Amino acid sequence: MSRNHLRSPCCEGGRKVCGPYVLRRVAFAAVGIGVLVVLLSACQNDSRSIALLDSSAITAPSSRGYALYQANCAACHGASGRGNGVAAIALEIRPRDFWNEPFRYVSTLDGIPTSDDLAQTIRSGRLHGEMPASPWLSDEDVRVLAEYVLEFNRLGWVERLSGDESMSAADVEEIASDRVTPLEPIVVPMPSPDFRPSSEVGRSLYVQACASCHGPSGRGNGLNMPLDDRGRQVMVRDLTSDPIRGGASPTELFKRIRCGVPGTPMPAQLALTDDQVWHLVFYTRQLMGRPIGQTSP
Repeated sequence: MSRNHLRSPCCEGGRKVCGPYVLRRVAFAAVGIGVLVVLLSACQNDSRSIALLDSSAITAPSSRGYALYQANCAACHGASGRGNGVAAIALEIRPRDFWNEPFRYVSTLDGIPTSDDLAQTIRSGRLHGEMPASPWLSDEDVRVLAEYVLEFNRLGWVERLSGDESMSAADVEEIASDRVTPLEPIVVPMPSPDFRPSSEVGRSLYVQACASCHGPSGRGNGLNMPLDDRGRQVMVRDLTSDPIRGGASPTELFKRIRCGVPGTPMPAQLALTDDQVWHLVFYTRQLMGRPIGQTSP
């Protein structure tokens, strides 16, 4: 290899070319610029957060929740939980902004997660998504982390409500606390003793409750073009091939159907009987390619 070649990776036979080496450098430079933009945005957002966090234990470096969050979550979700971590630019699925966005996977009918709901998401990750599972965390670490993340959500309500000058600070705190206090989680019931999964019944219920978005055959090609609660278009799940990120076990599907998916157009199905929900669960699993009698994920 010549000395000139070492000096100039773009030179080849006296003319300049742009090889893989240079392309990689350009790509890294572009990513670097993107990360810088994200960092500047994070600084701006964090300056607003600091006014609220102030002396709160949520930012104290000695806080166990703080340490766990910074080590396991901040790279994607941001140091202050606003979804603007330095790694977010490289992710296909945008990280959750804990201050302003609802949590997706809940076991309550009011759309507010319990600490157990968050603990389950932290422990198992978003299946087939960008968020990995966390098997190295102890149960106590997961509990502390879940409560820490919920505090971000409460502070988000404080931030939004504080813009109403007619409300006292005490009113703001009371309402914010109420907005993150969930109802009791549902108990997923067993089907009734005479329940038998029926493709015909399941399909009829599916056409009524699900097909407008998920499509008549579950391929995510319904006529509706749904938006989330922030006006962004939702990529509807193709039930025949896309991974079910909240979990595809019968129990998890029952919770998704009964409780809905907060922040998306998928509503809680409150009018259906428990057996009707079970018919939908088993029909959905049929669309996913699971035999109707198979109960494992």
